[in-house]
Amino acid sequence: MGYFRIARRFEIETGHRLSKHLERCRFPHGHTRIVEVVLRARTLDSSDMVCDYKALKHVVARALERYDHAMLLAADDPLRDAFAPFAERVVLMEEGDPTTEVIARHLLGVVSEAFRPGAEVHGDDGAVYRVPEGVAVERVRVWETPHTWAEYVAER
Repeated sequence: MGYFRIARRFEIETGHRLSKHLERCRFPHGHTRIVEVVLRARTLDSSDMVCDYKALKHVVARALERYDHAMLLAADDPLRDAFAPFAERVVLMEEGDPTTEVIARHLLGVVSEAFRPGAEVHGDDGAVYRVPEGVAVERVRVWETPHTWAEYVAER
């Protein structure tokens, strides 16, 4: 039996520094990142959808707010104290250096936690959406440049 899949893209601005990199990526720099989230379900809901796109939009946009215009650093980055004056916009990654691969895996966890079946999603317009049962985050793809991306795929 197959799956239905839907996806939506989001755009965020992030800075990062790769403390283990031997070349220029060891310096703080930024990217306009495209984050693509793919949901899957074996069945459709009562509206014949995997999930309402507005629910997907609101859940993921809220989950990504913390990362937009933030500096991503490894939790053990030896220069992390230099970013202390900007602590409100610093995200420390426990998983390692904030490579695009690590960011994709991290965001899959963040989005999956926020997008749990049965959760109520409140739209900006007052509408309430419920995440249908049987829906799961399949993968998160993060574009670092227009030509490069990494993704992390959930286990089935």
